[in-house]
Amino acid sequence: MITGCCRASLPVTAAKIDTKMNRPIFFLTTLLLVSFLSASARDDMSTILTRISNEVFDNTGDAQIAKGIRDFKNRMAGNGSWPDIRYNDRSATQWLPITHLERIRLLAAGYSNSRSIYYGDEALFAMICNGLRYWCSIKPKSDNWWHNDINTPQHLGQILAMMQLGKKQLPASLQEAALKVMEEARSPFSFTGANKLDIAIHYICRAAIRQDPRLLQTAVQEAFQPIAFTTKEGLQNDFSYLQHKEQLQISSYGLVFLIGSYRVAAWLADTRYAIPDDKRRLLDHYFFETFARTLRGSGIDYNVEGRGVSRPNALDKTKIVDNNDVAGLFAHIRAVSPERAAALDAIKARLLHRQPPSYQIVPGHTHFWRGDYTIHIRPGYSFNVRTVSSRTIRTESGNGENMLGTVLPDGSVNLVRRGDEYINIMPAWEWDKIPGVTARDYDTAVTMKKDWGVYGSTAFTGGVSDSLYGATAYTLNYDSVTAKKSWFFFDDAIICLGTAITSNAPEPVTTTINQAWARGKTLLNDHGGIRTLEQGVTTAHPRWIWQDSIAYIFPTEQKVSVSNAEQSGDWSRINKSRKGTVKGRVFKLWIDHDSRPAGAAYSYIVVPGIGAGDVPSYKTENIRILSNNNTIQAVAQKEQGIIQAVFYAPGRLEAESTILVADQPCIIQVRHTNPGKVTLSVCDPTQQLKTIKLSFTSSTIKQQNLLIALPEGPYAGQSVSRALQ
Repeated sequence: MITGCCRASLPVTAAKIDTKMNRPIFFLTTLLLVSFLSASARDDMSTILTRISNEVFDNTGDAQIAKGIRDFKNRMAGNGSWPDIRYNDRSATQWLPITHLERIRLLAAGYSNSRSIYYGDEALFAMICNGLRYWCSIKPKSDNWWHNDINTPQHLGQILAMMQLGKKQLPASLQEAALKVMEEARSPFSFTGANKLDIAIHYICRAAIRQDPRLLQTAVQEAFQPIAFTTKEGLQNDFSYLQHKEQLQISSYGLVFLIGSYRVAAWLADTRYAIPDDKRRLLDHYFFETFARTLRGSGIDYNVEGRGVSRPNALDKTKIVDNNDVAGLFAHIRAVSPERAAALDAIKARLLHRQPPSYQIVPGHTHFWRGDYTIHIRPGYSFNVRTVSSRTIRTESGNGENMLGTVLPDGSVNLVRRGDEYINIMPAWEWDKIPGVTARDYDTAVTMKKDWGVYGSTAFTGGVSDSLYGATAYTLNYDSVTAKKSWFFFDDAIICLGTAITSNAPEPVTTTINQAWARGKTLLNDHGGIRTLEQGVTTAHPRWIWQDSIAYIFPTEQKVSVSNAEQSGDWSRINKSRKGTVKGRVFKLWIDHDSRPAGAAYSYIVVPGIGAGDVPSYKTENIRILSNNNTIQAVAQKEQGIIQAVFYAPGRLEAESTILVADQPCIIQVRHTNPGKVTLSVCDPTQQLKTIKLSFTSSTIKQQNLLIALPEGPYAGQSVSRALQ
């Protein structure tokens, strides 16, 4: 951003002298100042155009260009079109005409890059001009505004930027025609979040090409404006990212926000338009403390992809570091924040499997109260939970994508150790058995009835956290199924409770524990002892089940079904514009609540990172389920000295020589940190309370009555901690 009139100081004392004799000096000084600013602005714009071009050059080798010439040169028609492209296609996704600009961009990279053997090639120049003329004459359009207002002008901006560096410049009339096409796109002013940024990006290209400092300043302001907390679409005060109203989009639109913001910041580094430090710090925090923590190995949590979960390879994030596209995210982060290079290298090493998924992972627990999302991370695993409330939007469908994701946000669990457990499993999924979700068990998958998402229906959804441990609760009321669901997070185990499960619908109701790619054998321990399951479905009342280094322990007798059979499905089931069959052996584990349950319940313990031989000796006695009823769900971890409780109503809990009393619905965690010292953390899941009264008594701490002021505004729902002794 411009913080002063220029980078060097010039004498301006003449401006204070108002005599006829000195007025010529004043005007001369002013003229010199204007000239200096113009030269400086031109230098900045030249730097920006070079960086935009180098971004493409660095990811486009001569081998790619040579292949492009072989494939495209002789097939280009005399009018500059290619016969294999259907230019009247208006598809919302996978829009065919953009292939034309992708080819022109490839050719421009060869012609304009002084390091390329094709630099200055006259044949390439003729093809580029011919192809651009054709595009500008027919102006293809998509039914999806994104292609018209973002994708097309961004491609044109890159092409025009590169051509500024070529041996010959585009004819002035052709460059102007292309700029006019870019100008037809809507402005960024009426947009928010990632969409505003994406439009501002091609405004920056156009301003630099036109050498227009005023337009460039406006474009830069619009590009960096989304790097700020908002209660609308964009970066939230809890560092989650919401787009399409209040819908969780930490990847998907959140990744677009990261790629675009770092991209622009790298273009503008060390110019008068450079990103302000406060915005750079916000951006770094979002990348390193939110987005990167949803990664495990090469994969990302399916809960943060939005409708993109229905796209092939959407969960495989190796593509953000392996130069498969021109995004250059990691290179841009390194350029903008070189002091974060070591942390960036660790993320890259995990993504590319150069280090194990546990490499430099720091334990942590975060509940995003604005996004209704919980992350629980340990070196050995990640266990994340996606919920929804009346304040947030359910996972959307749209443009023919995510057509079966009806129950995706209803307590869906991403449980990963390697990171590839769910990659590309979605076509083969049984979509009413999403991991963690309680739902009706339909005979055939149910298609989403409304596009672009709808609000959740309950207010009591939230989580308490002290940044290392925590508990999350979700009140389910969807598709004629109601339930109270909670998760209690510790170091080596997560305890999952459900109660008040009720439905009048004819279909059976199930709670799915997991549905992931199977790996190796599956063991079951029931009253008949330990046995290896054959492929197929088995129903039992097990003590525990083990698969892929994870144990699922059942503290009470429950009707459990498990399958490790082959499943298959086509991408077209979930995404109209994709095709191809996926099949493989799937581990699927669920609890049966039968038809029309009235007040049913479940309880199970998940222990990631345990060998099959160690499950029988696992110390379940350290975990005590204190309550699982309509008013309180609570768990104690005796070895760690932690009690966690979900109060659905004012109530009293007595356990482990501790008495907890709450005068309002809330979620509480009591953590013994030292003898005679505890940290009490509390949150209001309804985000409606201003204060809460708590009473705490233990064997080492006499009764303390607390009146705790709760966060308000965009921080409502955030946890508050108090040290007691």
